[in-house]
Amino acid sequence: MSKKKDETFDMLFSMKNKMDRFFAASEPEAAPFGLQPGSHWSPAVDLFDFGDQYRVMVEVPGIEKSQIELSVYSDRVVVKGRREESFDSSGRAEVLCLERVYGRFERVILLPDPVDTEQVKAALKNGVLTILLTKKNVEIGKKSISIE
Repeated sequence: MSKKKDETFDMLFSMKNKMDRFFAASEPEAAPFGLQPGSHWSPAVDLFDFGDQYRVMVEVPGIEKSQIELSVYSDRVVVKGRREESFDSSGRAEVLCLERVYGRFERVILLPDPVDTEQVKAALKNGVLTILLTKKNVEIGKKSISIE
């Protein structure tokens, strides 16, 4: 990719992340006791380009792999899931501070180049989902066509 295209993609990716976080924080979901513990939320994402593959790292602490749905398309990765409340809901404790976020989430990560959806590897370790995506070789160029 050209440097100008890289800068444009970086700017759009950054703006999309900011919008995702804004809308995730502004749509509360009903919770026990009338609390609004963040509900819809957006996990932090890092995206790395290693030339022949991308590495996506998604922070999902406290979530089991069975609670995560991962879909990969040629140009994007979709991570969905839900973090359940883990505080004492029996009513015996008075909540003094509740900063951790709970509820469902969905994160769409746009990729600058297409990937091979058959060669995806994903692993969850220490609350970080790591996804390895092999880039798809797409020939871009000129082809001579004979005219009949």
